[in-house]
Amino acid sequence: MAERRSSVLVVGSGLAGLTCAADLAASGRETLVVSAGRAGRDGATHRVHALAPWILLTAPWVRSDSPARFLRDLKRLGLGLERSGLAEVLADSAHAAALRLIEELDLVPMDAKPVTLAGDELPRGLRCLPRNRHIMLAPALARCAAAGVRVRDRTLVFGLLICEGRAAGAVVVDRDTGGVSSVEADAVVLACGGGGAVFPVTTSPRWCRGTGLALASAAGVLLHRPELAQVLPVTAIPPLFFPSSATLVRDRIEIGSRVLPPDRDVEATTIAIAEAASLGQPTLLELTAEAAAILPERVRASPAFSQGGRRVPLTVALHHGIGGVAIDAWGRTSLPGLYACGEAAGGVQGRRRTMGTGLLEASIFGKRAAQAIIHDQKERGSHAEGARMAAVPGLPVEPTAIERRLDELLGPLVVLRPREAVDGAVQELMAWPLDGFEPSRANEATALAAIRRQAALEMLGGFREDRFAAEPGAPPAGSGEGRWST
Repeated sequence: MAERRSSVLVVGSGLAGLTCAADLAASGRETLVVSAGRAGRDGATHRVHALAPWILLTAPWVRSDSPARFLRDLKRLGLGLERSGLAEVLADSAHAAALRLIEELDLVPMDAKPVTLAGDELPRGLRCLPRNRHIMLAPALARCAAAGVRVRDRTLVFGLLICEGRAAGAVVVDRDTGGVSSVEADAVVLACGGGGAVFPVTTSPRWCRGTGLALASAAGVLLHRPELAQVLPVTAIPPLFFPSSATLVRDRIEIGSRVLPPDRDVEATTIAIAEAASLGQPTLLELTAEAAAILPERVRASPAFSQGGRRVPLTVALHHGIGGVAIDAWGRTSLPGLYACGEAAGGVQGRRRTMGTGLLEASIFGKRAAQAIIHDQKERGSHAEGARMAAVPGLPVEPTAIERRLDELLGPLVVLRPREAVDGAVQELMAWPLDGFEPSRANEATALAAIRRQAALEMLGGFREDRFAAEPGAPPAGSGEGRWST
């Protein structure tokens, strides 16, 4: 059953979605935000200040720095795998966006000056915390409410509506009633996070399972290098915690009977931990007293830490999607009427992502997507009135079984990805029996499994190509092994 039409439907209630929605509503657009869980609390943004010791905003701050120099560093790390024009927008806008976020989210800088992050030559990292430790997106939710944004919680989007070659809404399931319906809109914004939870070990919430990848793939929308993602070493005591880059490159790390060299970087540490895990060898981080003090109480109270002389076990987790739905510099996708921003969008950065840029990307491109929609709707005029077709990922038979099988197949592939294992996973997922889309047969479990399977196929498909062959330190083409970005 079709519901009330909205001028714009925003999928996701993280920083990107709420930023976009507030600007749209302030312009007079009727705007609806749908959120799989609780608005402002179900995405990666909400997890930022629980995952790490502080919120990091990385931008040019000091006199010797500049947007041009920041862009050179972004390009150097990206190795040409970013989309044209997007890193330029990030570099030009980062400083102003960081100042805006400090004000809008009521953040308090921890240091008088920015700090130099591991691997950087200039101090670009401004460490912040929410004032009074409030829920980080509470101010953004308040701004949306004041602007008149409608919010619908516990609503899972698992398909797009297409009309006359344009995005025209979404197919949703109500998680409370189980009812499936369509939500019509003149434009749709994918701000639903990345694909971290496609994999069983991740820093992302369960809702960040590649919804943008899955919806775009089902609708034939162009994707940008969906296999690119950032993987981080984290404590192996759930919920996972990132002990900071400085700790990971300087403090003592033991793998079996050997100790990692002190001149390593985060990427080398990540790969070493993954290789050890594949051989069944544990990894232990021995923290200094200063580094141990910033760990969450749950980690310091664990037997592994309290009885091991400030040593904590490490694992690797998928953290941030770098690839995603392909966009232009204003968040437009290859399907008219469909936009993407935040982690759902791909191509702002390339092979290696600069830490501390996630919130900046979300804010910058959320605002730009809103500006593009306002411009495009003025140019285009009235909405389409033709029949709407649903583009929905295939609904797997036995959704519980495929979720369990995805854990088994993808668990070993977080960092290392032998070609034969990737090929086998793709073949098995392609062969999994599917149901045709019928609203009466769809439910939350099948919708979640459908999203995860489709996103996994897109990410695995990127693994199968020889894209990593030219990367420094990567094995030659045809050697059958590649690695994630860190």
